[in-house]
Amino acid sequence: MIKFSPISELVELIQSSSTKCGETKLICIDGPAGSGKTTLANSLSKYLDNCPIVHMDEIYEGWEEALSQKTANDLYKWVVQPLLDKQVIEFFKFDWALNKRNEKVVIENHPYLIIEGVGSSVKKVSEHACLKIWIEVEQNIGIQRVLNRDGQQIKAQMLNWQIQEMKYFKENKTKENSNIWIDGSPEVNIDTSSQFVRTNR
Repeated sequence: MIKFSPISELVELIQSSSTKCGETKLICIDGPAGSGKTTLANSLSKYLDNCPIVHMDEIYEGWEEALSQKTANDLYKWVVQPLLDKQVIEFFKFDWALNKRNEKVVIENHPYLIIEGVGSSVKKVSEHACLKIWIEVEQNIGIQRVLNRDGQQIKAQMLNWQIQEMKYFKENKTKENSNIWIDGSPEVNIDTSSQFVRTNR
């Protein structure tokens, strides 16, 4: 039997956890493309005083270097280090249409911050997180969701991306190192604004 859990359950875990990143409680949401990471981040943010969200799509620098050590270093330098130093977060996000960094992102201090996307739970970042969430989805479902959202023109890149992300997850033991595992494509419909289906206890 599928057991629904309220998002308030995640909120309680976060609020009862210790702060490991300056004065901010950091939450990392990782998992394959199309699994529902952004959806969960948006829903969770509303429960956490509309806290800011950093999307890994803003940190990557194109397809080739997306899951590189450089990305991990940039994420730490631009997001985690300022939090540890109790400073404002500032970085230029990557513009995929222009293929370069363009718009400046400024995030003021907040009690909570969510980082969502593939690679958000890399060790040097997630060791400062109070909660690490893994969302899983079958590859065929995930890629179809992405193509429906972003267009068929990126199908070749996405097929290659799925290979790269699975290799990355295996090498970094992303799922195994996460606290909460979530089914990103449960067999029954749920209200993703307030519910999720947990697969580990």
